Amino acid sequence: MRWTPLLPASLLACGLLAAPSPGQSLPLRTFRQWIGGQEAGGASLDIHAEGPGQVAVSHEWITLTRMGMDIRQDLKETVRRAPDGSLAFTWKVQLSREPFEGTASWSPKAPGVLRLVPKNGTPITQPVPEGALLWPGDLEARYRQAARLRQPLQAVTYSFPLQQWSTVALQPQGPDPLPGFPEAIHYRGQETDGTVRSPLESWISPIAGEVRQTGLLGALPFLVQRTELPAPAQAPATTGFFERTLQPLEPNPFLPWLPEVTLRVTGGTPALPEDAQQQRLPDGRWRLRQAQPPTPAEAAEPPSTGTPAAADAPYLAPTPLVPFRDPAFDGLLRRMALPPGLSRWQLTRRVMDFVFDWITEKDYSVGFASALEVCHHPAGDCTEHGVLAVALLRKLGVPARGVVGWVAVDRMLGLHFWVEVKLGNRWVPVDPTFDQAPASAFRIKLADSDLADLGSVGWDSAATALQGLVWRPESWERGIRIAGDQVTAPDGSRLRVPGGRWRLAGGLLTLTTRQGGPWAVEATTQPDASDRVGAHHLAGARTQQTGWWSPGARALWVELPQGRWLLVSGVSESESFLLLDQLEVTTPRSGG
Repeated sequence: MRWTPLLPASLLACGLLAAPSPGQSLPLRTFRQWIGGQEAGGASLDIHAEGPGQVAVSHEWITLTRMGMDIRQDLKETVRRAPDGSLAFTWKVQLSREPFEGTASWSPKAPGVLRLVPKNGTPITQPVPEGALLWPGDLEARYRQAARLRQPLQAVTYSFPLQQWSTVALQPQGPDPLPGFPEAIHYRGQETDGTVRSPLESWISPIAGEVRQTGLLGALPFLVQRTELPAPAQAPATTGFFERTLQPLEPNPFLPWLPEVTLRVTGGTPALPEDAQQQRLPDGRWRLRQAQPPTPAEAAEPPSTGTPAAADAPYLAPTPLVPFRDPAFDGLLRRMALPPGLSRWQLTRRVMDFVFDWITEKDYSVGFASALEVCHHPAGDCTEHGVLAVALLRKLGVPARGVVGWVAVDRMLGLHFWVEVKLGNRWVPVDPTFDQAPASAFRIKLADSDLADLGSVGWDSAATALQGLVWRPESWERGIRIAGDQVTAPDGSRLRVPGGRWRLAGGLLTLTTRQGGPWAVEATTQPDASDRVGAHHLAGARTQQTGWWSPGARALWVELPQGRWLLVSGVSESESFLLLDQLEVTTPRSGG
């Protein structure tokens, strides 16, 4: 699999970094963090005087293993408080090679306004909710007072990387001494980040402030606590954090080609958007459909020029995530060598092809890179494919947005990020990670995003939206028919090998011919550069049908019409040549 989720950036702010009241200094304090029972990072805070004012410096980091590679997320934030109470903020969050960063300011003369200047973005003005706490000393005072009086606690703070407000609402449960903090009071409640609500427990000392916090990240528990506290017992990790977000699926040999699929969900009632591709059915069922190809009018629609319509403007605008006005994007367009006069759909197909080929390193160690970084360093997974595609599409005048959801590939259902483009009055899903336009049907859309900032991406809501839910396809093999030496897929595509014998059992399709077998056969996504390392490019002597054969995997990827691919496993090179000459493919819209 080439897609993986990003750790929700909201967890970079552990909520424990409270500072003293104005006029006081604070020795360096440090914290440790555990996710899913494994130590994953920590935080530090330093508060000290600086001339006539004060400065608070916080540092938070998380390191997790993703698909066998370590990814580190790092947040540094500095707050300077002037004698008149005005605040100046600088922040930098490192999710890949190039950071997301910016500055902000607040003044008591205009207490209802927070001014932000993200790097590579447009300055914005954020309204400040009544009672919000921007100086860490005010947050510390609120925590200590609540613990001293054993009162309910509510605090509203701001996340600069996500550009959204966070609310903590806690109720006291009573004294609960911790080692070294005998006066600690136990609180229980919830934290709201944007639209995501999560359970939260805190231990607050009237002397030392908040010293311990527990909650949930998706289905995994997390713990953040002062380094003075003893570490919890750790069980050996059996799987990585991201691997635990995957749900296995029963095999289907034509998964990428399915025109639609009906799913039954158990464990809850998900709140999902509905559109032409995703519809709720009775009895906890959902129908997912592949988008219809463009109509002739849609296929001929030109790109947007001049001032866009108000509804399209957010999806044609540059942002810190997709800063397409940088000269680096002009260089990519020169590489694409686009002829003049292409329609929106033609540009979309060209961009899908280009992004898939441009990102040669399908790298799981990249947390979340901007489109500009992907211009400079073509590496990453689904998010890097998505933001680069959106940047190029917007630069070319095609309204485009990101989508967070779950996709089925390689017998797994997991978190994914893809793209939608606007054709006429509808949004059509496309997927640069797999070079699909339109995208495959089996994908569960959670939300779309204009990619204005990190918070708009929605990874935090995606990590919790399907928590505890299990998705099972209904009538999984319906539409697959075997007749003699021919097999028909649910979309009407036909595969024929003269004299061959097909067999379908337990969702696995095999082929046996006079030359050998049985070989496993399944539809697949386009092989990327890593799949083709050491592979041989083959062509049938008679048909000139092409494919890639890997000696190490003994696998043949066969290129079919309409950008489709077939994977045949267990074949030798000589058998691959014969198959390329013998395999006959008919697709519904190709006619042969």
